[in-house]
Amino acid sequence: MIIAIDGPAASGKGTLGKRLAAHYNLRHLDTGLIYRAVAKALVDRGQRPSDTKAAVATAKALDPSGFDEGMLKTHAIGEAASIVSARSTKASSWLTTGRTYPWTNTFGSRSGWKVA
Repeated sequence: MIIAIDGPAASGKGTLGKRLAAHYNLRHLDTGLIYRAVAKALVDRGQRPSDTKAAVATAKALDPSGFDEGMLKTHAIGEAASIVSARSTKASSWLTTGRTYPWTNTFGSRSGWKVA
């Protein structure tokens, strides 16, 4: 089962997603956190968040085991993540469709799964 939740920033999507995943014993994938990780990596390297080629390359090299959720949830990174998701459509589609994700909401599992 795949449950997709959409809505404006700070509307409770993450909280609802985590609760539904726990209730139905499903894995949870926070795509917003992934966009933020891509944005932070781009900003840290001095690259523009709207640079599609850089965003796709960055997304492909992500290692979620190193995510620092506190650093990823700053206002500045949120703004950059909005640009990544809105302007870098190739990166956005690569992140959210057809990629095998080898982690779970706790980043502890290595069994792959897909978002389709």
